[in-house]
Amino acid sequence: MNAGQNKKSDQGETRITAADNENKSLLAAEGRREASTVAYTADSDPTVTVDMANYSEVKVPVPKQVEKPKKKKEKGKKPILKPKDVVTFRTHLTSLAHISVVVFVYVVIKLAFRDEFVLFTWHPILMSFGWMLMMTEGLYAINKYNTYWRFKTTGGFRVQIHWIALAIGYALSVIGFAVVYINKDLNNKHHFATWHGLFGLIGLIATVPPIINGTVLYFKKELSRYIDKPRLVKFIHVITGTVAFLFGALAIVLSVYSNWYRKRSIGSVYLFWLGLVSSAYPLFWAVYGPSVKLYNVIKDFFSNKED
Repeated sequence: MNAGQNKKSDQGETRITAADNENKSLLAAEGRREASTVAYTADSDPTVTVDMANYSEVKVPVPKQVEKPKKKKEKGKKPILKPKDVVTFRTHLTSLAHISVVVFVYVVIKLAFRDEFVLFTWHPILMSFGWMLMMTEGLYAINKYNTYWRFKTTGGFRVQIHWIALAIGYALSVIGFAVVYINKDLNNKHHFATWHGLFGLIGLIATVPPIINGTVLYFKKELSRYIDKPRLVKFIHVITGTVAFLFGALAIVLSVYSNWYRKRSIGSVYLFWLGLVSSAYPLFWAVYGPSVKLYNVIKDFFSNKED
């Protein structure tokens, strides 16, 4: 029995030892297989990898990510001005024109309340605010020499200020015209007996065409299928608007020679020249820019036609 048991135990130990050796060999084979599929990267050289199965070094290029340098915002850096936005001598003349407009309106308001306030008094007040202030500033809103204004605003915003100011100015001017017309009827006086009244009438009537083509120009995107030449519409708008504003400007300047201004200023030479200069300068300076633009357009047109 002991011999038989020993023989069986030896056979069991032999079977266990063979199984262990087989398992060890399988584990070693799996370890080599896993080691062959895993690449170890050296710390010193990121391009060197090690193949554990063949123990050979293989160089694989690793793309390096280059970070773009971040631009630091410099505080207090002045914006680069376009050539048309550079401050010039004409810029200062435009700034002086703004001051002149305010001076003239102040003189008219001061004279309006100097004596008895009657129905006719509304005429100079409405005309000074309507044509002198709103209409003139509406033109200066898109004037290329109004550089300080251009620094703070965009083109679309300037166009909006342009037509809003002109619309308010024209409405006030029409009311002022109605006031003087009714006042003359009440006093049995002749209409348009002076150059002042005649130029004022022409200016109001001549403003209707630029209002129409200006509206078309403002909605040119919506009306693009009906407008063949938008540049031609803009040219007509500029030329009709300039002519209309010029007649109104002549009426404003001639108002300094009117009986109302002379009586309210009590014949003061100082107030006469102050009113004349503060009205004539900003009005004709507002016409200067569009006039030069029209001259250049017409000159280019005829020069190209000759060529």
